[in-house]
Amino acid sequence: MRQIMWIVTMSFALTGLALHADRGLWPGDSYASLGAPLARGLFLLALLACPLLWARGYGIVPRALRISGGKRFLMALALLLATPLILPWS
Repeated sequence: MRQIMWIVTMSFALTGLALHADRGLWPGDSYASLGAPLARGLFLLALLACPLLWARGYGIVPRALRISGGKRFLMALALLLATPLILPWS
């Protein structure tokens, strides 16, 4: 399971980095301003999925601040489902 979480973490982080570097979704598109918020959201998803921070045996986050796996999953799901709220309606 930790290997899958590492793969998910790297994919979210690299996708967020690519969006941040491009400064938009598509060059010359009217959606160019969406790149920065989506990149921040992908970085947040990468932090929520990172096993280095949240693993029980060797996690960096102290026990008092640790968020359970179910709550992290629900936060990530809420972040993904809230993405249409930042998209333009036109």
